[in-house]
Amino acid sequence: MNKSDLVVLGFLNWKPMYGYEIIQFTKMKGLDVWAGIKMPSIYKALQRLETNKYIFGKQVMEGNNPPRKVFTISKIGTKHFRKILIHFLESKGEQNADFWMAISFMGNGISKELFLNLLDKQIDKTLIHIKHHKEHCNIPEDVLKNIPFYIQILMEMGEEMAKTQKRNLIKLKNAVLKPENEFVFLDSET
Repeated sequence: MNKSDLVVLGFLNWKPMYGYEIIQFTKMKGLDVWAGIKMPSIYKALQRLETNKYIFGKQVMEGNNPPRKVFTISKIGTKHFRKILIHFLESKGEQNADFWMAISFMGNGISKELFLNLLDKQIDKTLIHIKHHKEHCNIPEDVLKNIPFYIQILMEMGEEMAKTQKRNLIKLKNAVLKPENEFVFLDSET
């Protein structure tokens, strides 16, 4: 599964857009930096997705500007988007940025029940990581003094990142459970 496809389909699931507009939104969300989504990959994704009929483009004239190709997601594109979205929400990494990137596109892409299930799996995975860290990184002081300072800092950072992720996953789950956030989710998986 391709991150650029998720980004393009995710934005087009929100509204029709032209290529440069998708790039601007990608930069605005910082996806070019923290998810590694670059301008050429967006244009390649647009071509690939249009070839596969997941999106279709239409030339649009606005005032005196040159025509722009505005892309719209197709019905099969919407199904493909949901498949990619679920793939990234099921990410296998412990501190996986792909999971968090997918969350930014989940609106109108997943049912509440499925998202809660995937969220619980991420919480469980994070708790296992924290438990593993406590069991295997609880190093006696006399041994710890022989570990280089930069490794010690990295070990501490890993533990803090896992704790932060756990807090944010629980915060996210609590927000999902609020009735006022129902509008974000699909009624059912279709």
